Amino acid sequence: GYDTININKSSEVSELLESRGISDDELKMVIYDSETTNEKLCDTGNNEFLGKKTIGNALYFVRYSKEADIYKIHTAYCVKSAFDEES
Repeated sequence: GYDTININKSSEVSELLESRGISDDELKMVIYDSETTNEKLCDTGNNEFLGKKTIGNALYFVRYSKEADIYKIHTAYCVKSAFDEES
């Protein structure tokens, strides 16, 4: 599962994501989902990927690259909905 994903991020990125309330587990969930489903955008010029995943009532986006078995986080953000899903 997503807990096997190894991530790396700079201190600047760590501070930014902490201020946005985005946890390492959420980053890993997005990357795992993007890599296993291959549903991601690719910036071939920079060899970077953009993955997205809905977790709870928020949509997360993570921009990352892969070096060996480590995923380098470049940035991430989330959009939280004030609406609840209808059941």
